Amino acid sequence: MSVAGKLQIRPTHRVCVLHLPDAVELDLPPEVAMTEDPAEATAVVLFASDRRELRERAGPLIDAARRDALAWIAYPKARQLGTDLTRDNLWESLQAQDIKPVRQVAIDAVWSGLRFRPA
Repeated sequence: MSVAGKLQIRPTHRVCVLHLPDAVELDLPPEVAMTEDPAEATAVVLFASDRRELRERAGPLIDAARRDALAWIAYPKARQLGTDLTRDNLWESLQAQDIKPVRQVAIDAVWSGLRFRPA
């Protein structure tokens, strides 16, 4: 299955990808409309490689999850890229924001994705 399929991104979505690493290929369908404004997006994918980046970058993702857009945080798998993020501490960091994790997927050999929705 393609990464876009795993992330439930459909041709009808308007997608905002924030901080995409050069080494990651999302392989989005050509019909997908892209936007740089997360407030306009029906799907937001945020990449964060550590807790500091998550704190600095999470605002638009939290807003997307609260309005029930597709909201994914991509983070390095355990022991990849020297990360201090895990599924558990990622969830703990965001639980006070009235959003909850609902699905986890492997994006590639390095990155996992965790989808959030309103709590």
